[in-house]
Parts: sequence; structure tokens; C-alpha cells
Amino acid sequence: MQAIILAAGCGSRLAKALKGKPKCLAQIEPSISLIEYQLAILKSVGITEVCLVLGYRAHEVYRAVGNRCHCIINRRYAETNSLYSLWLARNWVKDDCLIMNSDILAHPRIYQRLLNVPGNALSYDSWSGDEAEQMKVAFKDEKLQQISKSLSEEYSQGESVGLLKFTKEGMTELFAEAETALAVGGENQWAPAAIDRLAQHQSIAGIDIAGLPWIEIDFPEDLHQARHTVWPLITPAALPHIAKSQRQAS
Repeated sequence: MQAIILAAGCGSRLAKALKGKPKCLAQIEPSISLIEYQLAILKSVGITEVCLVLGYRAHEVYRAVGNRCHCIINRRYAETNSLYSLWLARNWVKDDCLIMNSDILAHPRIYQRLLNVPGNALSYDSWSGDEAEQMKVAFKDEKLQQISKSLSEEYSQGESVGLLKFTKEGMTELFAEAETALAVGGENQWAPAAIDRLAQHQSIAGIDIAGLPWIEIDFPEDLHQARHTVWPLITPAALPHIAKSQRQAS
């Protein structure tokens, strides 16, 4: 199993709170950054082949992760979006693969639930998905039908967590759909544009993680909530994995 972390964006809405640092380097506590947490949890579930797609201030992230990740640079990060960043990783993937956004802080059990399901799967929160900013999802017979921020509240059945898993064959199909989506809709699209296309002919299971702590960090208030509300709920399950990862890295 491999993993792709999409981390090219500049996170302009958080620029002041992070003093210009990339979002994935946000400290969730003084000694732990968001990317350090993500890499520790991936390692704890047996994923050590990780590709980081970087862009904004890529050198800073590269210094932080060292040789623990394969890094791909989206040099056009300012004029493209996560769909293009995902497409750049098409030649790196050789196995089943987990795809995630770099601004997600999620309980380890969310990762485990996703990985326990065979085939293609998407984690979502049925307690969310009623705001314009959220990446909303709709299902039929527990299979993804639509994923889009523009999905109406009437049809939304939750919010995508930004954590997905695909088989090797599923990844091949996903990259093909990404290429088509780029050609049809341009490079300034979210990665779910390809996932939405894939769902029309491939089964993608929905894994409801409602009740487990997680947050997508887009705004300063999200960062505050991540540090003071979500992280304390995650800490007991996360710290042993982080401590082990830090010992092995030292």
C-alpha cells in the first residue's frame, strides 16, 4: 500500500495565522506538525511509501520530511489545483494507494476503518455536509454517486473527509479520469472532479466516520479548533505512534 499526500497549495486563508508557512507545517502542538502526525499514522498502519506533492515553499516541507517521502513538485501550484497535483503522481503509483489532503487532522481509527474495507473506498462524515465550503457526497446503496462542493444540501448525505483508498486498478482508472477532467474542465479543479467521474463506472464504497474526531484546516478558526478541541480527543490514540516514529527518526 502506498499513499499520496496533496500539499501543493499556499493556504492563503491561513497565511497570517501560520506566518506564511505551508499548511502541512502547522503545529498542532509545540513539538508536532500536521505532516509529522500524518506520516506517523500512515506508518502505524503499515504505509511507508509516501509521495508528497508539493508546491508552495516546497523546500521548507522537504527539509521537514527529509528522505521519508518521495517528493513531486507542482511548479505551477499558483495557477492549478489539487486535480493537477494528483495527476502529477500518475507515474509514481505502483500499488493500492491511499489519497489524502495535507490539511486533514483525523483520528487513527478513521484511517483504520478505511483500510479495513476491500476495494475502492471514501471516508465521509454524515453529521456534516451542509455548508457551501464543504466537499459534499451522495450515495446510493452505500456506493458513491456524486462528490462536489456544489451538490445541493437536499441531496448531500455528508462531507468527504479527504481520505480515500483505491486499488491499483482503481488508481489507473482514476488517473485516466483525471486526465479527461483536466482536458474538459481545465487545471483549476479539485481532485474530486476525477473521483466524481470515476464513480459513474467504478464502485467506491462510503465509510461513515460520524462521531470520530477530525477536521479540515482551512481557516484560522479551524486551526484553533484543531489544536484545542480535536487534538485533545485524538491525543491518547495518536501519541504512542508519534513517539515511536520520532524515536525511529532520531
